[in-house]
Amino acid sequence: MSETAGMALNRLISQHEFPNQVKQDILTRLQSNQLGNDDDQAKEAYVWQQVRYLENWLMLKGE
Repeated sequence: MSETAGMALNRLISQHEFPNQVKQDILTRLQSNQLGNDDDQAKEAYVWQQVRYLENWLMLKGE
């Protein structure tokens, strides 16, 4: 079984210490994406976008 976007997001959050502001930003974005969006592929793609955001944040911080 390959890793889903949600699994990747949970893995990153559990393995790294992100500032609360970063986590809150992602939570707000994900909640907004859920409202009125019935396209499951689009939802998954948006979660992957948030995963990339966290990965890029880690690279910028040197982790």
